[in-house]
Amino acid sequence: MARNYKINFSQRKAPKKVIYLACEGGSTGTEGSYIRDLCAKYNCTLVPNTIYKGSADPVTLANAAVDFSSKNQKRPGDNFEIWIVFDNDDQKAAKAAFARVDGYNRNLKKNCVPVNIAFNAPCIEVWGLLCCGKRPKSSTAAVMQGLLKNEMPAYHHEKSPRFDFEKMEAGVDMALKIAGAWQISLAGSPEHSASLYAGIYKLVESIRK
Repeated sequence: MARNYKINFSQRKAPKKVIYLACEGGSTGTEGSYIRDLCAKYNCTLVPNTIYKGSADPVTLANAAVDFSSKNQKRPGDNFEIWIVFDNDDQKAAKAAFARVDGYNRNLKKNCVPVNIAFNAPCIEVWGLLCCGKRPKSSTAAVMQGLLKNEMPAYHHEKSPRFDFEKMEAGVDMALKIAGAWQISLAGSPEHSASLYAGIYKLVESIRK
């Protein structure tokens, strides 16, 4: 005899927060896939393709996020954050994106939510290497991708790009410490000027809280 199963919605956890996300590589790129898995594990609701659909340069992402923030003000009970993620593919564009977001956040209107940036130099693979227990030296994105492939055979960049999520989780606490130390070492210098940086750690910390 077949059993009738009912879902008890009262027992399901309400999301801790909502993350509105726009990535340089789009929601299905390396960053987007990793953040999706992270939100699923830590009970955050991820909303991609709302700020901006698809891949875009840093300045386009910054402008889209500012526009999104100004039009989606926080109401009582809301718990959401706005994040854009991009790499140091073009330092001039990265600098301009930071300037756009910093200017907006400095003059933030009441009930508007600040725009957060997760900037990575030279690329998101730096974060993957930190999670593998490796401290990379300054180099190009192509070199970083090759190094990560050696440490993480399940990692893909070109086809269905994604990290090995379980391996990332195994080393994430140490990675957070190193990335946080890199932040301190900047001593007030702009993030976009760093040759090695894993700003994704800020978003990871926020999701895991």
